[in-house]
Amino acid sequence: MDFRTRRIAAAGLFAALAIAINFPLLGVPNVEFFSLCLFISGVFLRIWGGFVVPLVAGSVFIILNPNGPPTLFAVAIAQIIGFVLFGLAGALFGRSILKNKSRLLGLVLLATVGIVLTFIYDLLTNAAFAVTIGPFWPTIIGGIGFSIWHIVSNGLIFGLFEPLLVKLWYIASPRLYQSL
Repeated sequence: MDFRTRRIAAAGLFAALAIAINFPLLGVPNVEFFSLCLFISGVFLRIWGGFVVPLVAGSVFIILNPNGPPTLFAVAIAQIIGFVLFGLAGALFGRSILKNKSRLLGLVLLATVGIVLTFIYDLLTNAAFAVTIGPFWPTIIGGIGFSIWHIVSNGLIFGLFEPLLVKLWYIASPRLYQSL
């Protein structure tokens, strides 16, 4: 299988994994592995995959969400933008995390990336919701608790995943990038 075909197949697998991994935790507000999977797609598939996988997986998840698709188009667009940011950040920061020799520093770096990206995602989606529904500030203030929980949980999820990410990289990347 040539490189392009492997990359397309891997993108499909990452998108399917992101969608499938998100469903079991839908009953727990703002605890999810979706954004981590999007980030990892960027690490493995670089800029192309960091854009395509979140776009595809995010669109499918938004439309097929068992809680119902968002009725507000602006919120759906904000979600897609946020999802793509997770993937692109994986492409941009993945190599730094993988090349790091200190596991503790890698854990802290990945946790920090998860915290910052989740903050941006929540800011985008909460602002889109507040602008659409209003009043702006009471709506933003009402979402702070959920955002804090989301930011903390993603920080922990991202940070604790660091050792497994490094192991997966060294196992899977030679197969993905091998020359024929």
